Amino acid sequence: MPTNVFFNHAVSTEQHLYEDLVVESLRMYGHETFYLPREIIEEDSILGEDVQSTFGDAYSVEMYIENTDGFEGEGDLFSKFGVSVRDTATFIISLRSWERFISLDSNLATSLRPNEGDLIHFPLSGSLFEIKFVEHENPFYQVGKLFVFKLQCELFEYSGEDFDTGTNADLVELDQAYQIKMTMFNSGSGTYSVNENVTKGGVVVGEVVQWSPQNHVLSIKDNTITLADNDVIVGVTSGASYTISSIEDVLTFGNDGNAQNKDFEDKADNYLDFSETNPFGEVT
Repeated sequence: MPTNVFFNHAVSTEQHLYEDLVVESLRMYGHETFYLPREIIEEDSILGEDVQSTFGDAYSVEMYIENTDGFEGEGDLFSKFGVSVRDTATFIISLRSWERFISLDSNLATSLRPNEGDLIHFPLSGSLFEIKFVEHENPFYQVGKLFVFKLQCELFEYSGEDFDTGTNADLVELDQAYQIKMTMFNSGSGTYSVNENVTKGGVVVGEVVQWSPQNHVLSIKDNTITLADNDVIVGVTSGASYTISSIEDVLTFGNDGNAQNKDFEDKADNYLDFSETNPFGEVT
């Protein structure tokens, strides 16, 4: 053999001792976080993207933040589309904690390591981070074995995912999901449950986000069909039944005298021919 046979850099007892020290250090200097595996409900086979996904599990595990001076990235940027927060962070999780608490989840694409696309909820700042890359060889085979994963993450941008983890991570859905608020008549009965489906005439119309029994206001998301006044909304799980008195759609805006959208449309009509069927060729 080319190497010295009297020296072995992969002694199992030393590896166990080193791993114990790594895990103990992460539990001493790390933070309690929640690992949220992504479950893909519908996938675009052409673009390879998840059209609809949900997060139903949350695993409490300790992680160390490598960024000692705070979150990195481009920070907070102000643009014509509003304020964009582009924080990044690097979380470190031990191989032992991954194998003991998370690796057995059935929704993982691979159980050998953390998966890109999964989320990390950081309760200290109330932030959700999405895993973009998993580095598994840094540090590089100390005492002949790998002990940690480094998760390079970016701040999560909500895009219609369903959160039912039972943790504060579900608040992102309450704050950012497109909702329809309905004021119900007092003559109904029962109490709607959060996250239950509601129906109209036996057809599911959405999922309950919030129910206020004091003023009888029901907020739903994932609306599938058009609702109108005097429709009866029934909870699938709770059996609650109320009739709609009025509907508030957050995408419906009142007339604004200072808005210029009508001016832009009138000017566009002067030089854009919207009746043209093939503006890039001669074939009609």
